[in-house]
Amino acid sequence: MVMSFTVIKRSDGAGVSRLLIAGDLDDDTGATLVRLILNAAEQYDVSEVVVDLQRVTFLAAAGVRALLLGRGAATDLGRNFRVVNAIGTVYQILRICGVHKTLAVTSEAGAITR
Repeated sequence: MVMSFTVIKRSDGAGVSRLLIAGDLDDDTGATLVRLILNAAEQYDVSEVVVDLQRVTFLAAAGVRALLLGRGAATDLGRNFRVVNAIGTVYQILRICGVHKTLAVTSEAGAITR
């Protein structure tokens, strides 16, 4: 069974490109996420890439790897990178994997808690 995976890319202004992720982040979707993070980071007017995980329903090891690879791609281009709104099980997975600090995971006002 294939679960839904969607990404909305938007500019938050002041050089911030935000990727709003929904659905499963796993083997089937990880490579796409890395490409989207790289695409956002390659934009000339972007200084920071923010990945919003508020609507991620499942995070596999491949998804964690994709976030780390995306971070590497963004920082290699001189862009700041952070993950926001990783909540519930998604946050716990990032914390257990020991990458929540590397990915600069934070919460933003208005985030839904599960």
